[in-house]
Amino acid sequence: MNINKKTFYFGGAAAVVLLVSLSVQGCDLQKVVQFNVPKGVQGAIDSGDREAIGNSEYIWTQWQSWVENNSETLARNIDDSNSRVAMIENIVGMGMGALGEASGSFPGGALLFSGLTMATGLFMKRPGESKAVAKEKEKSYNAGMAKGKELVEQIKESTNA
Repeated sequence: MNINKKTFYFGGAAAVVLLVSLSVQGCDLQKVVQFNVPKGVQGAIDSGDREAIGNSEYIWTQWQSWVENNSETLARNIDDSNSRVAMIENIVGMGMGALGEASGSFPGGALLFSGLTMATGLFMKRPGESKAVAKEKEKSYNAGMAKGKELVEQIKESTNA
């Protein structure tokens, strides 16, 4: 009796595929397959770094709730701060206006008021000043590093000579 080996291998492979399929069908793949939870989300909703895909809807709902609650709180805090800034600016503006009007009533008051106003302006940050200072620091750092490398090269050359 002559059995074709290809048929035997094909039948064996089909049987293995059937057994693997039946095994996988019996497993709860929702608990087996996992996904990575980003670090920020882990801290916000108190979850692990890997969660089963079966928990994905719960994780997503928790995350959405956290984002919505914190977004509302952040917006409310920003609005409160903007209100305080507007109130302080109004009070300062009214005070400066009153001082400006009153400064003319005593000798040299207008000059004193102008000088104080100009001095106050000198201490205030101008737009873009932080970026300019950061660029200046970076330029200075890079120049220092280049000079340091140059000195190291000179020392190496003098020791090799």
